[in-house]
Amino acid sequence: MAAIFLLSALLSQAQAGPLELDPYAGLTQGSSPGASQTASTGMGSTSRRAEMEANFRGRYLTVPKAFMNPFFFDPETDESANDLAQPRIQAYVVGAEYVLKMAPLNWIFYYEYFGNKMEEGYWDDREEPPQHDDGDWVRPSGFGMHVLGFNIANEVPLSDPNNDVWVSFLVGGGLGAGLTVGELETWHQGTNESATANADCQSDAPAYRRRELCPDSPDDSKSIPPVLPIIDLSASFRVNFASRANLRLDFGIHDLLYVGGAVGGVF
Repeated sequence: MAAIFLLSALLSQAQAGPLELDPYAGLTQGSSPGASQTASTGMGSTSRRAEMEANFRGRYLTVPKAFMNPFFFDPETDESANDLAQPRIQAYVVGAEYVLKMAPLNWIFYYEYFGNKMEEGYWDDREEPPQHDDGDWVRPSGFGMHVLGFNIANEVPLSDPNNDVWVSFLVGGGLGAGLTVGELETWHQGTNESATANADCQSDAPAYRRRELCPDSPDDSKSIPPVLPIIDLSASFRVNFASRANLRLDFGIHDLLYVGGAVGGVF
């Protein structure tokens, strides 16, 4: 009789299947769902309800000079170059986002202003043999973008989601479109055809000298498409506060390398 009883118990456990842990519900098979959880099937398993976020976001973006050195001379690394420092490509982002959390995926829809932080300066293009006076002087004038886009991120819990405060990791990507505003005003070397229109600005002088002589008369502006694609590859750590608020640290590629974050409410 004892053997029959033991065999029956083993068969019952085998039919029930292995215990499974829902990373969002944090419940084992057979346990009762909490106040914020709903039954998803008639088999006793549970899942967390879909949530939404409304966040403010900010980012700092840059291109390391090491990435630009194959294309432009830099006096910090090239002894033959003139002493005009190469401008550092920098930008900032401020915006808002709406996040639809359908575990484990997060759909992130955003609007942001992509602003320029690059200072004006001389761009000495690299060539052989070197010619250090044939570069352009570029001055941003109100240059930036208004961006709309979306990302999809997969979320993996790093701590128990049943806790009041828990941490998760997100990785994903997406696309956006940026409407450009402003200009990149440009002075060329005097021998350039675009520079001959400003004959009073020493038509035979390099761009940096012509910028000094005629600061209010650039030769033209860099040709930039009115709409630019935005490509996202991102990784994030999110701190979740009892399904009421969240804080996220982001890093990755947003056309440029970036680090940033987002903060907002959950509903």
